[in-house]
Amino acid sequence: MDYDHNRGRYRKRAYRHDRRGDDSKQETIQQRLQRLILKIGDKINSNLQSDLESIVKVLLNEYNNNKDTILNTLKICITEIPTKSGIYATLTSLLNSNSYEFGVEIISTTCDAMEDALKNGKWTTVKLLMRYFAELVNFNTIMPFSFLGMIDTFLGAIHEHDVKLERSDHFVYCVLSILPWACEYLNENVPSELEKIYSAIEEYMNSRVQKIESLGKSSTLQSLQYYRDCDSPYEQVDYLESLWRQTVQLKSENWEVKILPKIYKLYENVRMTVVNGNLNQELRQFTLPPDTPDIKYMTPGTKFWIFDDSLITIENSNIHLPVTSSITRYILYDVAADTLDIFSINHKECSRYLLQYKDSFNSEYIDEINCNVYEAVMEAVFAEMLKLPSSDIKQIYYNTIVIDMCKGLMEKIPGVFGRTFRSLFNRFDLSEYGGLDVECIRRMTEFFSHHLSNFGYIWNWKDWIPLLEKDPSSGQYVFIRETLEKCVRLSYYDRIKPLLPTEFIESDVFSKTSPTTNYKYQNDDFGDQTLYEYAQEVYNAFRSKTPPQEINVILEKIKSYIAEKQQNAASMDIDELDLDPESTVLEIVIQSAMMVGSKSFSHILNVVERYISILNVLNETNEAKDKTVRYVADFWKYNPQFLEIILDKLVNYRVVDPKNIITWILSDIILSDQYTHLYVWSILRNTLKKVVLRVQQIKAKLEYNKKLYREQEEQEKSEDAETNETMRISHNESIASIERTQDAVIREQKEAFICVFQRFVETTEIKIKEFETQNIDPMKTPWWRWVVGFIRDVGRTYSEEVQSFMVTLETVIFTDNIDPRIMNVWNEIRDVYERENN
Repeated sequence: MDYDHNRGRYRKRAYRHDRRGDDSKQETIQQRLQRLILKIGDKINSNLQSDLESIVKVLLNEYNNNKDTILNTLKICITEIPTKSGIYATLTSLLNSNSYEFGVEIISTTCDAMEDALKNGKWTTVKLLMRYFAELVNFNTIMPFSFLGMIDTFLGAIHEHDVKLERSDHFVYCVLSILPWACEYLNENVPSELEKIYSAIEEYMNSRVQKIESLGKSSTLQSLQYYRDCDSPYEQVDYLESLWRQTVQLKSENWEVKILPKIYKLYENVRMTVVNGNLNQELRQFTLPPDTPDIKYMTPGTKFWIFDDSLITIENSNIHLPVTSSITRYILYDVAADTLDIFSINHKECSRYLLQYKDSFNSEYIDEINCNVYEAVMEAVFAEMLKLPSSDIKQIYYNTIVIDMCKGLMEKIPGVFGRTFRSLFNRFDLSEYGGLDVECIRRMTEFFSHHLSNFGYIWNWKDWIPLLEKDPSSGQYVFIRETLEKCVRLSYYDRIKPLLPTEFIESDVFSKTSPTTNYKYQNDDFGDQTLYEYAQEVYNAFRSKTPPQEINVILEKIKSYIAEKQQNAASMDIDELDLDPESTVLEIVIQSAMMVGSKSFSHILNVVERYISILNVLNETNEAKDKTVRYVADFWKYNPQFLEIILDKLVNYRVVDPKNIITWILSDIILSDQYTHLYVWSILRNTLKKVVLRVQQIKAKLEYNKKLYREQEEQEKSEDAETNETMRISHNESIASIERTQDAVIREQKEAFICVFQRFVETTEIKIKEFETQNIDPMKTPWWRWVVGFIRDVGRTYSEEVQSFMVTLETVIFTDNIDPRIMNVWNEIRDVYERENN
């Protein structure tokens, strides 16, 4: 699920170091209280009851002196440690039974937190607080009707006038996500109320299906499906439908949730004391935030299983998890996913919680059903990393978590990782032309190469020798080739080559040489001795840091030489198609600059910066910029890593524009035989990311300056009028300048995305005709899988940007006269936007 958009809180807490158990003499009473509250219930074992009773005594004694510290620490733990909702609900209930005033303060603090979370769209916090409240119901600390009032508020979104499907889905999901924590108690004590909740959601789910079908859509968005052009290994449904099916199964099992520890059953006497002593607390009446463009709901994604039911069979004894329709699978996945999200900038703490994951649940039940919770954890890690359209956190974080866990529990985790990886790898190709989404394969190459770099690049490569006979455009072959290329990037060629079997070295899956340059003027047998000598002169001038003015003199000589050669060719009726003074000079400059700077990234950047004036003059036209991209690509054709970085920097220096790079990527010369090489799509992704980032930065700068202007205007009201007027004019001019820049970058962004789709349509229409001439179904080809797959990824990843000029796209590009197969791709992308507005 996609919940909070404000992560990173945990590490900023004042007591973050206490988590490591700092018991030094310098520890203050506040730090000790924070540490005690944070550590309580790390393991649910026979000592838990006595540990809880001990900490209750400490907190009661310190309540008057350190109330704020205790309340704030409890709030943070409740909202940031997903594995211990029951622990902190028990602690709250024990404190409440001993001091009703203490209980009032805790409930008030957590209700404040709920109101803030609802107001600011912190949905993970909302969910964890609701689970905490559910556990308080189990303890009788909160009476069921108070809790049910909160449920009714959330389900009230269903009945809002013209409510968007995205909004109603979201709040229904919130309710379903916390029911397992309270359903047993509700079923035992107020079964009719639980049935009302179930019936209301059942009615909604039925009407939801009808609404989606009336729109001619499916509940699972086509563009967000993980398996394409093949038989999916399991039915692909969205998150809400998946959880609903698990809830239906839970109801059939009489609402028993055995995976959750029933800590409250250790305190039957306290539960009765609360009721008999009228010590119950009341929740506030919460209000849902209004629907605004700024509010972010959960993503309408497809539920991704790695260990689906086809792998959980008696015959397949390697997988030890309940079936996917079990609520246990949801709980194990969701708590792990929340832990990954909340600890996203503290991978060591996250890994620690995940390594002791079993201790957070009913270990007896886990043993009884022979469940391996680490398989659920690993499934959550990979599912979150491969989430479509994009993962919530940078990929390197998930890589690090897997490495931490493998090193932290060597006797168990590597085997689980191996099963997880093989299950995914086997689904890269589920048909001749389909399988796992190409963007997921790309992410897996990034993950696996980084993973290998932490373990000496050791892998049983011999097992993959038979795969070298596969089609080079198959998912598995591409994965192996790209992984090896990235391993070379992370290390070096001669470090990787000796580790590989001879069959790898002799195949095309591994480069025959180390990354190198393609310098056109390397040898004096170039063909045109005079031009070769001029090129050497330019190269030596760059190398010796000759001033730009002197280099320009050489370039003029080259132009004159080429012009004279053209004239001679014309007089002799010889067709010299390759002769063009401007292009020749440009190519020599690019080749020379690249060669001089080829030692390292810093070298090439120094060369570009030193001669930026020459590059700008030579690239004044769009045609010249297109050629520059081609010349740079040709020079670095044997070193994709350098090519990616250099093109990115040339855009930074405004030597070329994003549109020039996009035009090159989506040209026939690249898409004819380079479409399975992931560096191509990385360049496209990085280019689009750059234009989007520019717009975001300028918008933020403009908003900051407007805010600053308003603040200064208020401050200067009482000051000298003439001075104020002068400053006001200065501020207005500054804001006007930023607004002009904003218009320019927005225009550049629009041009970039329109160029992507325009080139895609043009290239695809040509390719369709080529395939059909050969009696080949275009949609059943590797070309369609990779090219269309990555363009689809552009549309779903940058939905906000594309949606902002969708009218232009549909007016200019996606018109009624284009091929319906191309139109279907656009409709898949557009469905994401329509779902958000229906």
